Amino acid sequence: MTNTDIFLGSGATLSLVPETDLIFQIDASESSDKINLQAVAGFKNNYLFVNNIYVGCIVDFYDASSSTTVPHSSHTITANTEDTITITPAIDSGVTLATDDSDFVIIRSYGAPNVGQKNSSVKRLNADNWIGILESAEFPNVEVEVKQMNLSLGGSRNMTYQYKGIETASGGNLNIVANHGTWLYYALGACSEITCTTITDNPHNHLLASTAGDVYIDNGDAGGSQNTTQTHLNQGPIFYKTGYGTTGTKGTALVPPALYNLDVTANLEKLSLPATPSSITKPITYTFIEANGEELPSFSLEQSISKLVSGEENLTDTSANLEDLNFVRIARGNRVNTFTMTANENEEVKMTMDLSTRTVHKLDQNEVYESRGGAGITNTDLFNFETDEFLEPFFFSRGSFSIFGQQFLKVTNMTLTINNNLQEKRFIGVGNTSIQDSIPANRTYELSFTALVTDDLLFEELFNRNENTGTSVVTTGTNFATDAQIDLQFDKANGEEINISFKNYFLESANFTIPDDKGAITVEALVRPRDLKECTVKTHWILQG
Repeated sequence: MTNTDIFLGSGATLSLVPETDLIFQIDASESSDKINLQAVAGFKNNYLFVNNIYVGCIVDFYDASSSTTVPHSSHTITANTEDTITITPAIDSGVTLATDDSDFVIIRSYGAPNVGQKNSSVKRLNADNWIGILESAEFPNVEVEVKQMNLSLGGSRNMTYQYKGIETASGGNLNIVANHGTWLYYALGACSEITCTTITDNPHNHLLASTAGDVYIDNGDAGGSQNTTQTHLNQGPIFYKTGYGTTGTKGTALVPPALYNLDVTANLEKLSLPATPSSITKPITYTFIEANGEELPSFSLEQSISKLVSGEENLTDTSANLEDLNFVRIARGNRVNTFTMTANENEEVKMTMDLSTRTVHKLDQNEVYESRGGAGITNTDLFNFETDEFLEPFFFSRGSFSIFGQQFLKVTNMTLTINNNLQEKRFIGVGNTSIQDSIPANRTYELSFTALVTDDLLFEELFNRNENTGTSVVTTGTNFATDAQIDLQFDKANGEEINISFKNYFLESANFTIPDDKGAITVEALVRPRDLKECTVKTHWILQG
């Protein structure tokens, strides 16, 4: 194969890599300088890091002799090999690394794609996750600042010197036909509660389970085939999984490794998975809430473009010049800046996300890596891919919309926009020109809709100067029902649901149109809520942070 053979869009795939906190114990004998921290053999037996994939990430060091829940110090990763991270500053000179290798670090989730179970010496990320029904996507573009200048007088009118400055990844966008509602987690920022059906069947330890194809969750309860409320961190890891996909990818390593300092192995229970159902039989119900700190959940995107040579569709290495066959980019640290959900007449419900991206990672030349987590080249090989009704999207026709104490029956379109107003920043000490952070500012909501006019409610509401508090659910109500919440609901015949409600809102505008054809009079309304009241999603979709 020569590089004269071009890449085609038929070989392009996009998959999701969850970003959650990553834990590993420190091999004290190999980390004596307290700058280059090597993972213990048990970790290396199951996972390999992609070179420099964690540059710029924050890592917390835990001195096990003092505390396993409060970090001793925090550091920045400046480089990493397949089993070692390099940090700045060094761990305090007064700390003696435990000879039993009980000290550990946790790489914070932002910009830290989940490591996948290795395939012998081949590196993988947890990249076998189906995104959903992707209508279109824009992978973040990399732009490198070029500066030109004159250093002194020269013999021509041309610039005498130029250099490259900072790198910026921008323009990432996902347009999805909504067949599940868990993308709201990334827009709102946290998950406060999960109900699901579990089986008392614990993994061996925080690294290994007994079988492939299992999913675990920390229930923190007595267990035993019941619906439970989960006690996880608001921003994950939420579920842990073992190997999925085709035969070559299956394994028993937990992905990501369980946070044993927080998720006690004895509390990890196996999720009871439905057997190819056509309707919800063992639902997972998520309750999403607003995250009000500086951290928002993030994810990575892996773009793999293959020339689809049989047996080598996913691999990059030197032995077979596979860089000529497979082109891989990894956009890490994607946070949702704006989220838009639209429901238009006679159409599917759609979700659009504009992303703020930390950086785009390029694999080292000749690095041995297997894209898509080793899954095959068809969607059916990917985790979370389900057929039948679960593959079908939510439709406008099965939605309901209630506001101002009344249910609007004649709505023709609706758009909900969540804006996190992310501010992109760069900080000293990262040691890399490509790393940027995104800091959330004011969160805003905007709800617009068009409806056929059946009464003068909206016109009257324009003059209402009392904020609609949303302290009660919608009833039959009257005008100026200032205690009524906003309710958006979508469901499928199979039992899946998306439920969103808001409180504390005003009607900002209501434009009434009289058509020239003397048809139905419509109103275009804009509502501005201040606060989310509740958001629940009922699904089979397994969310990993």
